[in-house]
Amino acid sequence: MIVNLKLRAFQVLIFAAIALTFTPLRCAAQDTDKPVDRIYEHPQIDVQKALDSLDAFATERLPTLDGFVKANAATLDHFENPHYQLHIDVNSQGVSQTLVSVTAKITAWYAGVDAVHSQYVVIPSNGRLENDFLDRLSIYMEKGGKAGLRPASTPGSTPSAGAAGAAGTSADPPASAGDPADPPPVTSSDPAVLASNIAALRAERQSVEAKERKTQQQIDELSAISKNQKYLATVAVVRSAQTPVFTDSDETSKVLFHADPDDEFEIIDGRSGFVHVKLEGAVTGWIRVAQLLRPGESDEADSSASANFNTSNEQIKTFDGDWAPLKGKLTLFVFAEPVRKLPEGTLGQSQLEFAKQVFVDGYREANHTEQPAEGVVVVFLGEKGGVAAAALADIRRWREGLLTDKAFLDKCSFDPPDSFRDSIQGRNRPVTGADAKN
Repeated sequence: MIVNLKLRAFQVLIFAAIALTFTPLRCAAQDTDKPVDRIYEHPQIDVQKALDSLDAFATERLPTLDGFVKANAATLDHFENPHYQLHIDVNSQGVSQTLVSVTAKITAWYAGVDAVHSQYVVIPSNGRLENDFLDRLSIYMEKGGKAGLRPASTPGSTPSAGAAGAAGTSADPPASAGDPADPPPVTSSDPAVLASNIAALRAERQSVEAKERKTQQQIDELSAISKNQKYLATVAVVRSAQTPVFTDSDETSKVLFHADPDDEFEIIDGRSGFVHVKLEGAVTGWIRVAQLLRPGESDEADSSASANFNTSNEQIKTFDGDWAPLKGKLTLFVFAEPVRKLPEGTLGQSQLEFAKQVFVDGYREANHTEQPAEGVVVVFLGEKGGVAAAALADIRRWREGLLTDKAFLDKCSFDPPDSFRDSIQGRNRPVTGADAKN
């Protein structure tokens, strides 16, 4: 309880420091928080079509914050991964005049002194993004755009059938209007027609966005499965601790060394219940097939957890928290966020399973790359959030079968515990050391 109170007090200090950092920034940008307006000499439906064609409502990445926000260079050094999204209001000012108001919402990751207390923040725009977009829209409208959007015809000129049909700015019928199969031209001055066209465009856009989200979800899931496909036909993965590696395919032959769980070796060939593997240099060895994981044995669970989250950043640094097992020690920090909205009833369990998988991956990386980290911390950035931490020594004992799953979770830190259990299954939750203190 005392540890958590200290952590909460430290969080308050961090948030106060962030607020003080942003106070001058907000004051300097106060005048630019208002929308940037521009009037176009085009009907509202034409402007709406142009916005859709320009994909104006998408979230875009900024290469840098400098020049787009009101902040000094020292302040900007604390921000990473900036993105922006435009909020656009379109209002008809008459038959052939439309007011477009644009506000840019700029977000970035604030890297605090302690990674546990870092977060995404909103930074006021200085108006450059809004004006740049309105300039693009002006050029698009004047050139007609890919959708055939053109300004109204000048007096005395005869618009083409394509321009009249697309923009609806001419009351004169096209040359082929006498054909009974063609519908009569519709003018844009009818409010009911305008409202119907706008509703149709919005419905079409929502349908396209839904298809794009579904496609991206499938891509993310396939990428996660591909990324976590660890057990290939040419790789032998050790199942148990103290697995002997022999000089020959005979249990009475000399034991070269004992392999640890999840150690991987390149397969050369096989013989009578043994697998011939490549070791360092020209040295080879033999391992019993029964002590190796079968191809795909653990892939389904790992892929399911990985398909729900992306790791946006990883870094090794000193653990500044109060949790005794890692305090003051070099630790691998992994930042994860959901790839899609997960059901509230399963989000906690999903975060727990993903954290366990990251613990295993961190242990494997430490064994194979000799990195100095003594623990793994997973920071979830999603709606539910939460921080899971484990010492490398405990992960090793867990993987070697010396700790049960429950005993291992008791040694981990989960803050807050509610982020790693489901609201529907509140009783079936991990009981951790940190949770017990509460």
